[in-house]
Amino acid sequence: MGALMICSVELPVPYLEYSTCFDYDFVIASIWIVNEEYRDYYLYKRSKRFTILDNGAFEIGHAIDDDQYIKIAAELHPDIIICPDVFKNQPATGSRAIAFIDKWLDNLIPGIDLMGVLQGNSRRSLISMYNTLYKQHCKYIGLPYATEIDRFQFLKAHPEIENVHILGLPNLAEALALCTLPNVVSIDSSLPVKITKDEMLLEDKFYSDSYVDIQDHSLTTSLLQHNLEIFSAVCNRKTKIVRR
Repeated sequence: MGALMICSVELPVPYLEYSTCFDYDFVIASIWIVNEEYRDYYLYKRSKRFTILDNGAFEIGHAIDDDQYIKIAAELHPDIIICPDVFKNQPATGSRAIAFIDKWLDNLIPGIDLMGVLQGNSRRSLISMYNTLYKQHCKYIGLPYATEIDRFQFLKAHPEIENVHILGLPNLAEALALCTLPNVVSIDSSLPVKITKDEMLLEDKFYSDSYVDIQDHSLTTSLLQHNLEIFSAVCNRKTKIVRR
């Protein structure tokens, strides 16, 4: 059985105080730029803890400007910064990542590790990307959910890819499998928030297509806290889900 898989959940700004229900902070650079309350929370209001800074490509369709991204990293000083990637586009991700890594090495901020994102639609393409692009420079590897491969089977077959972060989780059942792998160390998801939007318990509904805006203030707080705690317990292997 694998080591502990820590988890984080993307919360709407009015509910950022509930971040204490999970293990670390996952900060999205594209939201940081446009939302002052979000930025101030992570700069001034929360206690400093393990933090991953994401480039925001999934949220707005493209990673933010490299210089601006490095400036945010210098302000926030996260433990990990995710290299820019292009959603579902391996060649474009390679170009963006190479350019960023070169610039990062020229503007190195001590104490921050890099995470490279594997974009592609086959096992061979992901392995090639890992070996040729990230292996030398990135301590962590991010694997998004829209790669058209089974992430659990891929990572189980390639234990040499270490310190894997799971980018996004559309179904709780996948978390139950991934948390058993020793090379998966962390995960982020908005699933507990979406299930709360549906006014459901996470243990009763594993999947949701709901959209939750960053400024949504309509969530039932007691249900949100419950779903966050269940999600964290599943990822940390501290509970068993019993479907009713």
